[in-house]
Amino acid sequence: MRDYQLENRSAFPSLVAAGASASINLGPVTGGFVFHVLGDAKSDEAALSTAITKIAPDLGTDLRKLAPNQWFWVGDSDVSSDRLTEIQAGLPSQFALADQTHGRVRMRLSGASSRTVLAKGTMVDLSIDQYAIGQSAMTQIGHIGAMITRIEDDSFELIVLRSFAGSLWDELHHMAAEFR
Repeated sequence: MRDYQLENRSAFPSLVAAGASASINLGPVTGGFVFHVLGDAKSDEAALSTAITKIAPDLGTDLRKLAPNQWFWVGDSDVSSDRLTEIQAGLPSQFALADQTHGRVRMRLSGASSRTVLAKGTMVDLSIDQYAIGQSAMTQIGHIGAMITRIEDDSFELIVLRSFAGSLWDELHHMAAEFR
């Protein structure tokens, strides 16, 4: 556990005007949390969802499959270090929790052309019939590892390591240039 207060600074340039239009919009998600949850070989998402509903019902159960027996638990509320300790202590022993809030960045790409923009950088089939709302995939966007989650009809949330956020931001701007 950290012994000092972390300062949450944006991973993006100070001028993050994404240039919203009817066709495409890119913006950072500020605040909230990203927890990496690891389960043992016998764990499953249903058991994890039940456990976090008991421990922290106010934080929701937005679980995104990362790998076998691994999930990102994502939410829009800020979680103090005391609350994190409380959550970790309340989890069943089959799960381990690691706070990734300061190591991961979330951004949203939305608009009618969002699938076309993402198709330029990833091989994941994001068509409506193949990629349902709430579905996630850990993939590459260009050369950068990222998780893509469809959150609405034409809206996707991307989670990327903080050190790659600026590069992905720039790449997405280049890929979306024709729609601005």
